[in-house]
Amino acid sequence: MKPEHVYVGRNEIVALIVGLITGGLYTWLSLPIPAPPVLGGIMAIIFTYVGYLIVQVVRKAVVFGPPKE
Repeated sequence: MKPEHVYVGRNEIVALIVGLITGGLYTWLSLPIPAPPVLGGIMAIIFTYVGYLIVQVVRKAVVFGPPKE
């Protein structure tokens, strides 16, 4: 099994830009944001992913950095 590569690439940058635009637009229009409206909810999502990465690193199923071509 080939390890999965984890790095900040084009998809992550596009997701960041879309998220910033969406958050700004929802706030500008006084709409509830489409995400947990509390920091605890956001942290739960982030650290769920961090926990996943830790286990995958221990299993050697994840490599950090872009794939070597």
